[in-house]
Amino acid sequence: MRFLRSISTLCVLVMVSVSAGYSQQVYQFSQYLQNIYALNTATAGLHDYTEVNVGFRKQWVGIDNSPQTLYLSVNTPLGKRLELSPKASSVRISNPQAYNDFKRKSFHAVGGMLAVDSYGPYAQTVAMLSYAFHLPVAEELTLSFSPNVSFNSVRFDRTKAIVELQGDPTYDSYVGMQGKSQQMDINLAFWMYHTKFFFGYSSDQLVQDRLQVSSTITLEDLKAHHQFIGGYHHKMKRNIVLTPSVMVKYVDQSPLSFDVNFRVDYQDRIWGGLSYRNAHALVAMFGMHVSNTFRFGYAFDFSLSAIRTQNIGSHELLIGVNLFNREKAAF
Repeated sequence: MRFLRSISTLCVLVMVSVSAGYSQQVYQFSQYLQNIYALNTATAGLHDYTEVNVGFRKQWVGIDNSPQTLYLSVNTPLGKRLELSPKASSVRISNPQAYNDFKRKSFHAVGGMLAVDSYGPYAQTVAMLSYAFHLPVAEELTLSFSPNVSFNSVRFDRTKAIVELQGDPTYDSYVGMQGKSQQMDINLAFWMYHTKFFFGYSSDQLVQDRLQVSSTITLEDLKAHHQFIGGYHHKMKRNIVLTPSVMVKYVDQSPLSFDVNFRVDYQDRIWGGLSYRNAHALVAMFGMHVSNTFRFGYAFDFSLSAIRTQNIGSHELLIGVNLFNREKAAF
């Protein structure tokens, strides 16, 4: 039973250390405002282009076999989001937008994500597909709703495991089933957005399936994760926009967790930001829109918990491509 206790302990440590974001149980990102779809699938189609993002995160550099995540996400709107409504030519020239006013329409969007997440002897592969419907509910205010379905496969690499007790029947049974466990997940997400603010809710592991150690032994149910995020766009000067935001994460029987973020955009091309993840990390981020097609971002996490003495921080890189872009590249 020593192996079973070791597995249980590892799962608990993983859930506690990375309970923010998209899991190990649910894996975590720092640059979610640069790829909000990875956090909330209801944002699919938020921009009038096909958005492709590739990200890599190496957590706790300096610790052997520490968590690392590689992902690819794609989302795109379907159909036209706006229709042209020309106005009378007698409108003052000081208000040129009134000549060609745009009426917002409801529209659909789709997206998908593939992620490979590894930690210690374990590797998790996640494949997810989503659908979103965007509905204007007031002037400049839109509400979107998104169901999504994912398939998770957890694989155990016995070459990275150290067995203290040879012949442990639990370990032998686990290896006999090739150390694999599969779960299907169905989740929901909502997003409300305005030119000046946004608010969203998303979930993970609503199905609360079980991690299976062997054909006869299972661990407790996976916990449902709930994320709430809200932010405000404040135009400080003509070329500077400040976006403060807060994300709150709730998991049953776990302490409430939150991120406080501040992001500054300059001329819709360069951005930088700071984030505080309560009792866990202080994050510095920066990025650039190289063109209306290409962009990149980088984040460094400095650990604030006791584990900071064992590592030199976490690194995260994001590369984005905006295909068929008909608007500015900035978020």
